[in-house]
Amino acid sequence: MMEREWQDILARYGQAVTLRRGEAAVPLRALVQPLLDRGRDQEVPSSLGLGRTDCYLYLGPAGCPIDTDTLVEWGERNYRVRSAHMVGEGVCPYWRAILCPRDEVAL
Repeated sequence: MMEREWQDILARYGQAVTLRRGEAAVPLRALVQPLLDRGRDQEVPSSLGLGRTDCYLYLGPAGCPIDTDTLVEWGERNYRVRSAHMVGEGVCPYWRAILCPRDEVAL
């Protein structure tokens, strides 16, 4: 019963997202929002210059697995998956992931 309510929440409030693994693309609706870490700057110096540290929280449907090999397209940007795991198994399963902007340029 809770799983159906979760699907209703995603249908109503979720954003259009595409999960890509290789050539396979899966369009779906998921909740994506910035993770605000008040103790950190969004850009930190590194040996290669300033690096971005902003992250996003992804909450998606249980039927569409996500892992570190998945590329997430949301809006006009691409995101890599830093970590992902299934939450709420047996009650209201869904995927929870941390996303980081993908800054690499395709050749």
